[in-house]
Amino acid sequence: MIRTIYIITNEDKIILSAFTTLQAAKNEIELNYSEFPENFNIEPCALNIDARFINEIKKEKEIENEN
Repeated sequence: MIRTIYIITNEDKIILSAFTTLQAAKNEIELNYSEFPENFNIEPCALNIDARFINEIKKEKEIENEN
């Protein structure tokens, strides 16, 4: 399954956060980044959610739970 996510980047193209809806990304910029002088961008990005991706997420969760 391919899903569109919306990433917020700064002027240097560093990814700051990602959201599943465009409106959520807009809200994030408005609430948390609007006070900063630099420009922030919202870019759509395709996320391929397959069995391998899900297994990687599960592994990360297990590591987090161990700590």
